[in-house]
Order: sequence, then C-alpha cells, then structure tokens
Amino acid sequence: MKTISVLVQIIFLAFLASSTTAQSNHTQTVRGQIVDGETLMPLIGANVTIEPSEPVQGASTDADGSFQIESVGIGRKTLTVSYLGYEPLVVANILITTGKEVVLQLEMQEALVSMEEIVVKAFDEKSTPLNEMAIASARSFSVEETGRYASSLFDPARMAQNFAGVSTTGGSSDLFNEIIVRGNSPRGVLWKLEGIEIPNPNHFGALGNSGGGISMLSSSLLASSDFYSGAFPAEFGNATSGAFDLNLRKGNNQKREHSFMVGILGTEVASEGPIGPKGGASYLINFRYSTLGILQKIGLNPAGDVLPEYGDLSFNFYFPKTKIGQFNIFGLGGKNRAYFDVIADSTQWKFNDDMYGFNERQTVGTLGLSHKLLLNDRSYLHTVMAASTDQANSDEYYLNAQNNYQSIIDFETNFNNKIYRLSSTYHQKINAKNTFEIGGIISQHDFDFYARNYFDEGQQTETFLQDTGASTQFQAFVQWRHRVTEDWTITAGVHNNYFGLTKNFSIEPRVASKWNLNSRKSIHLALGIHSKAEHPVFYLTETTADDVMRSNPNANLDYIKSFHAVSGYDHQFSKDFRLKTEVYFQYLYDVPVEDRVNSRASMINTLDIWDVLDAGKAVNEGNGRNVGIDITLEKNFSKSYYFLVTGSIFDSKFRAKDGNWYNTRFNSQYQTNILAGKEYVAGKKKNRIIGLNGKFVLNGGNRITPINVEASRAESKTVYDND
Repeated sequence: MKTISVLVQIIFLAFLASSTTAQSNHTQTVRGQIVDGETLMPLIGANVTIEPSEPVQGASTDADGSFQIESVGIGRKTLTVSYLGYEPLVVANILITTGKEVVLQLEMQEALVSMEEIVVKAFDEKSTPLNEMAIASARSFSVEETGRYASSLFDPARMAQNFAGVSTTGGSSDLFNEIIVRGNSPRGVLWKLEGIEIPNPNHFGALGNSGGGISMLSSSLLASSDFYSGAFPAEFGNATSGAFDLNLRKGNNQKREHSFMVGILGTEVASEGPIGPKGGASYLINFRYSTLGILQKIGLNPAGDVLPEYGDLSFNFYFPKTKIGQFNIFGLGGKNRAYFDVIADSTQWKFNDDMYGFNERQTVGTLGLSHKLLLNDRSYLHTVMAASTDQANSDEYYLNAQNNYQSIIDFETNFNNKIYRLSSTYHQKINAKNTFEIGGIISQHDFDFYARNYFDEGQQTETFLQDTGASTQFQAFVQWRHRVTEDWTITAGVHNNYFGLTKNFSIEPRVASKWNLNSRKSIHLALGIHSKAEHPVFYLTETTADDVMRSNPNANLDYIKSFHAVSGYDHQFSKDFRLKTEVYFQYLYDVPVEDRVNSRASMINTLDIWDVLDAGKAVNEGNGRNVGIDITLEKNFSKSYYFLVTGSIFDSKFRAKDGNWYNTRFNSQYQTNILAGKEYVAGKKKNRIIGLNGKFVLNGGNRITPINVEASRAESKTVYDND
C-alpha cells in the first residue's frame, strides 16, 4: 500500500520583550562555558565572537571557562570559538530573543597539530554527534529542530521520523510516535537520559514498546542530544535497532525566568533560576497537564467518547561546585489514563460493543542523581544512579443488562516493574591522539505481573501470567579512540551483557573508522554485534486453568542478536549544504520464533508485549536480514530558509520456524521525506518571526497478514491466513 501525505505546519513566534526589559530594548545576553570535550576541564582564554553584529561582539573565557556577551541583537546568530591548540568550533543558528537569556555549554576538541593557532573553518557541522566515540549512523539534533520540523510537535521521536532510515508504524500517520529504524521493530529502540537507560518516556505507550501517543519530554528541559540508527559505540547495550541519548539543559544560574504555555498537547508551566547566592547552582522544572483533561473537567469533551488524561513533571537541579565534584538531580515522570464508561441503558446501545467499557492507567517515572568528578586535567569519573518505575494496569468489563446492569470484569492486567540502575564510567584522555573509556551498568529489576481472562460472568478465570520476583542485569564495556592523523580516526571496543533472569551472557565487539578525504569529503565504516533482552513478561508467561499450572516455557530463551555493518560517504558542498549516504547490512540471529513446525510467528514482527504473548512457546531458531541505503540531502538553516530531503530503499526479511524467508511486518521497502521551511521577519520593529514549515512523506506501507475469516469463526479466535 502506498501512502502520501502533505503536512503543513504554520508556527507563529511572537518575540516579546520580557517583563524586566523595556519594550524598546531588543537585545539579549549570550553567555556560557567552554570546556575540553574529553576531560571536561574549563578552557581559559578562549576567544568567542558572535556574528552578524556591527561592530563584531565577543569575549574571552575566564578561569572557569565562562564567557558573557551582553547587548546582542535579537535574531539568528553564529558563534565561533577559537583556542590555541584546539580545533575551532562554529555554532550556527542560535536564536536570540528578548524573553530569555541564551546559556550555552560548549565542548572543544584538542588538535593534533598545536604549533600555532588554527584558523577557524567556515563549516558548521551541525549534525555531528555530541559523542566523540560515534562515527557512523549517528547525528545530533537540537530542541529547536523538534519544534521547527513540521509535525514533530517538540517530540524527539517524531522528529527522528524525518531522518534517513526511519519510518513509522503508521506509514504517514502521526497518531503514534513509534519509529521503525532500518526495518527493525520499535521494541529494539533504547532511550537514555543523562547517560542512563530509562523506561519508555511516552504517554499511552503499549507495554514493551518504545513509543506512544504523546512524549513526556518537555522541550523546555531538553538540550542538544544524539540519535543513533545503528552500529552503536561500545557504551550502548540492550538495543538492536536505534537509540536516543538525551541531555537535559541546565537552568539559568543568574536570573529567574518563568513561562506559561497553552497548546493542543498540554498546558504547561516552567520555571528556572539560581539556587543560593553563589556557586553557580541552578534549578529547572516543568509541569504539564492535558489541555483536553482540563476541558473535560469544565464540561467540554472535544475528544469524543474515549477520554484521555495525562500529566507529566520533569526537572533538573544542577550543583557544579561542590567539594566532591559536580552533581545534578534530575527527574522525569508522567501518568496517563484512557477510559470509556458504558451507559447503563441498553436502549442506547446501537452495537453489541456498546456494552463494553475499559479503564487503562499508566505511570512511568525516573529519579536520578548524576555525579562528575574531575580526577586531574586528563581524566574524570561519571556516575549515575537512577530509580525507575513502569506501571500499567487495565480493566475491561461489560454491563449485564439482565442483572440490573451489574459490572462484570472480562479481562484485567497489572504490570509493575521497578528498576534500580547504577552506571559508572571512567574517562581517560591519554594524549591528543588517544582516549580510553571503561564502564559498567548494574540494573536491578523488581517485578509484579499478572494478567487474567474471566469466563462465565466472572466465575472462572484463566491466568496466563502471574509472577513476583527480582532479577539483575549487568553490562560492562571498554572503548578506545585513536586519532591516527588529523584526518583518520579509529574507535574500537567491546560490550558484554548478562541477564540474571535467563542467565544469558553475550560478548559484543565493535569497531569503526572515519577518514577525511579532504576538508569537504569523508568516508566511514562501522561493524558491531548488538543484543537485547526481552521484557521480563515474555520470559515469565505461564497458563493457569482450573488450578492446573504450566511452567514458564520461555524462561531460558537467549537474547536476540544483530550484526551491523555500515559504510558511508559525506560531502559538505558548502558551509550549510551537505550530502550523506550510508549503505548498511544487518543480520539478526537467535531470534525467538514460535516452536511449531509450520509457524511463521517471529519476535521480529512484534510491536509490544501483547504480540509477544501471542507467540506462545518460543525457541531461538529464527533469523532476520535488513539491507538498504539511506540518503540525506540537507541545507542547514541560513538566509531564512532550510530544507531536508531523505530517502531510504531497503529490504527486510525474516526466517521463521518453517525455514522459509518472508517479508517482515515493517518491510515498507522505501521511505521519502521532504521538509522545508522559511522564516519571515515581521512587525514594525522587526522583532517578530512568522515561520512556514511543510513536510511531504512517501512510504511503501507496512506489511499485514490477512485474517482467515472462516477458520477464526470456527475456533472463536483470530486465525491468520499464512498461505
């Protein structure tokens, strides 16, 4: 099936002067800190300039690596940084407004040749990943892009749908933000926040999935972050598809700022400012509640019969100058509910389904403590502790019109998974050529699950999942980065993964290399093995009927594993225009498939835990294969416009228990995105911007297996036609 959609989003941004600034003063302060990107040590005396400005404005960093440039005119600016012995840094398209100070945290990389100060290059490598260990299939993205790209809705996952190699489970639909990366199930996507893995940060997300209806992440808190579409560095584990490595920005440590916003996605309040009179500490906090939920409480119901409610809270408290290092306390959490109340009047039931109702609740949250200790001028230790909860409960019921509309439970579930994680990484910059990292991650899972069907008006039950317990997962990695020359870089590492619930262990070597052919062209290659443990529910599935219990059939299944190979070419035609191509091959093995001779059920095609449970007893005898090419043609925002054209041609296949190869559920075979935008300066004082952004999507459509209607009727359950 082919789907074409044209999405046009018009965003009006009114840049009004803040309450503490006179309306005639259309300037703002730009400040920040500059550090060594590998040691995090402040760089003293770096030269910072900002353009366009007349005359050119600039500053030098102090003993803390901090700089401040005052009275900068509003609009889009480019900031350049130069420092003796370091590669120059260019940060383009910094949006200056009168309502909020611009506070930047910048990192520079030491040059191999440091005999004289290097001349600043004209190129702004905007999409270069923040992680210096990442060479292939990775790019950074800014918060502004999550709002500027049409239909992104300030959501990192929806924004990533515009990148090459990424599509959605709904083709061109924007209902959910699940992403398919190079033909892989969304279940293989990893989410990290402040350096540690977190549960799925989306409202209305299905258990075991990585997406949902609405992101819990507020654009008010996010800083520039990285997205990976494969061949991850060795520090990344427990993922086979893609990864988000998200960073939180730090609050303004000099003045308090507050904001209030009402939109379709929610009504939110944010505040930030300094903590204490000195020391540079700051806070940043954001609360959002469903706008639809507010309207429902005052008697309006624009959402129809199914009532969604949600709210989320996120925060980041930063303490940079304690006696034992830098600390930040961060958190992200949300609750949501969707329900349908049945009318207790059968005369108003138009269809048989009108007698059925449901109530679904979800709570997801993470509270974390991050600590960075600078050991000397070439090494530091980064430790993160976090406690997460991932709870999902649902009840399905019907009203018995023959018994005074008694509510009878038909199906109920309770999934409660608490996870405690400790991550620690030692980073050593040996010299300008060599950087070394070693680290480990310990995760403790405490779970309480059950799922039951009810028959005969609730008198008889079938329990196919019921377990309470705990398990530990341990991951460790080591990686090395070697700059052979100014133009040739190699990274190598290994990741290992042990899951106590199934007692499985994997060793995953990774290697990558990048070679700059000249100042405009480069090629890269990356190889690696990756693995992922399934949601604990999959391993604990059991059946209870008439007090007869079956043991857990999937308790000892191994990880699903994937070998990634990527080769790419980059061509920077000008400072704001580039072409990137990547060819990739992925081979999946030890894939769980249903243990039935003629079955085609494979874990590769599952979206969430309900698809997994349908597979029944499984064995690690399946395979998968993804091969394709991704192309990106991108003009960064300059001269008041931008465009992004991405295309992917790929083939995704799987081999089931019957030994034959088939199209995977996600084999749409091609995906094209065309995005473009233009900004117009408006207002008598030229202090407002009107932005027009558009998006075009062409997708081959995901595969479906037709239902065998007659067989389904005969067996009173869904039977697919696999012929």
